[in-house]
Amino acid sequence: MLATLLKYCNAICPVPEELENDIEKYAELKEYKKDGLILKPGMVANYASFVLKGVVRSYYLKDGEDITTKFLQEGSTITSIYSFYSRKPGTEYIMALENTTLASFHYDNMQQMYNKYREFNVIGRVITERYLFFSEIELYNLRKTKAEDRYLFFEKHYPQLMQRVPLKYIATYLGMNLETLSRVRARKKISPSS
Repeated sequence: MLATLLKYCNAICPVPEELENDIEKYAELKEYKKDGLILKPGMVANYASFVLKGVVRSYYLKDGEDITTKFLQEGSTITSIYSFYSRKPGTEYIMALENTTLASFHYDNMQQMYNKYREFNVIGRVITERYLFFSEIELYNLRKTKAEDRYLFFEKHYPQLMQRVPLKYIATYLGMNLETLSRVRARKKISPSS
């Protein structure tokens, strides 16, 4: 399964054999069942993980309701950014939405590889840039005032998630309740442009 991760890294920057060996050495394969918690509030995020198989979501609780902040699927990296880099307990949950396999790297091992390999620094920088790029796009979309616009953006950019993620989570991610999302979807189905 690590072949997928190595291919991803090599697409960013050619990985020398010694770094490849360290990636294989330090990557911990972790399996989570559907609805399994990967991270809970109060825990320090000691691992950054690459999703080899499955879908995960991050969320937080507000007045007893969970609010989805992100969905990540194969080829994505996951952690609590605040907790991982500050080394302080975080406030969010990360949960598997399907049976999920992660290649996880402990913070200390990542720092060792950053110090040892220029190529790993390049890979880390590019992954961070991609994360920031998509975070800004998501933030822009979620500021749109019309529920229909937010839904259409999600459907256009994440069509595969429409089949893999429960609608109740998509609704909280888009800042609406399930009833509003159902109305938006119903209007879209009957509109002449669809």
